[in-house]
Amino acid sequence: MKEKIKKIILASLTALILVFVYFAAKTVSPTYLKDMGLSLPLPVFTFLISIVDGFNPCNLFVLTLLMSLMLSESHSRKRIYVVGFSFVVVVYLFYYFFMVAWLNIFKYIGFVDGLRIAIGILAVVAGAINCKEYFFYRKGITLMIQDRHVGPLKKKIDDVSKMIKDAPMKSLMGSAIMLAIFASLVELPCTAGFPIIYTSLLSGIYLENSLMYYAYIALYNAFYVLPLTVVIFVLGYTFNGKPMDKNTMALIKFVGGSIMLLLGILLLVNPALIGL
Repeated sequence: MKEKIKKIILASLTALILVFVYFAAKTVSPTYLKDMGLSLPLPVFTFLISIVDGFNPCNLFVLTLLMSLMLSESHSRKRIYVVGFSFVVVVYLFYYFFMVAWLNIFKYIGFVDGLRIAIGILAVVAGAINCKEYFFYRKGITLMIQDRHVGPLKKKIDDVSKMIKDAPMKSLMGSAIMLAIFASLVELPCTAGFPIIYTSLLSGIYLENSLMYYAYIALYNAFYVLPLTVVIFVLGYTFNGKPMDKNTMALIKFVGGSIMLLLGILLLVNPALIGL
């Protein structure tokens, strides 16, 4: 009963904040914000969005499950770090090129009103679905890892954890890389929202040097994998880990979904407030 009340209170507060943002976005002039010195610099915006995206329950679930199984099989920090950071490097590269592809699509299309509205609607719909997980976890429409992929993913994680004791380092690293590629592919519905929104916003911002667009994507992904890196260091150092439970995953999805809703509202109502 207490848990239900907490959820109702959190949902009510979030709804009030979103309603406030909606009406504020309709009335506040971007010129006024600039005159007040309240415009948000792109590096700060990149940091905030990527860190929120980095606390992605799908990637965190896979990594914490992998680390917890490895910790039960081995006490070699070196081998644990090799597997963990191989996973992180592949995730970084996968999402970097994924975002570069979207950036070029948006640059080719041009940030026209139709695209802005479409991305805004996407953000609102994806945000609402993610918020739903807090109350109806994995029920109905979901952007979590699909059920048909959970079994094969857990088997691959288990295979890597069993190799950690005796397998040569190259084989161990190769298996970790293959796991990361497979995990990144099956997690796309869970993780694609913020990268698509960010690259669409980035494509609509004028930067003097075209290479700066790719530099910002690199920066985004550096912040994106920061939570994963912290998890590896903490679990590797303490030799104590357990998979993320569904309540934590649901709460993270709710927070991320709320921020997606906020971005969607700004894109639809007053995109100039975020520099567009």
